[in-house]
Amino acid sequence: MRFIAVFKQHQMACSLGFDSLVDALDFLFWGYEDHELMPQGVYDLFTDKATVYDHAGQFVGGLSLEAIRTIAKEYLNTFKPLANLIRLSDV
Repeated sequence: MRFIAVFKQHQMACSLGFDSLVDALDFLFWGYEDHELMPQGVYDLFTDKATVYDHAGQFVGGLSLEAIRTIAKEYLNTFKPLANLIRLSDV
């Protein structure tokens, strides 16, 4: 997982991880098209760069780059306790 899509759903900030930028953007695009999500942006774990999402050239979210980065990092921190439970020999 490299890219974290940040969005709002029912006025709550949420995140979801993806292996590719295309998948993260596709998730945000269709979530907005289906009127279920309010896309905010994408965070790149490798470069520590956040990007604001724009839909057809218009920004639809209201979060800053720093807020997107913070929400994505909180999402990643939820997986840290699980990382110790799974070892390569267990897979």
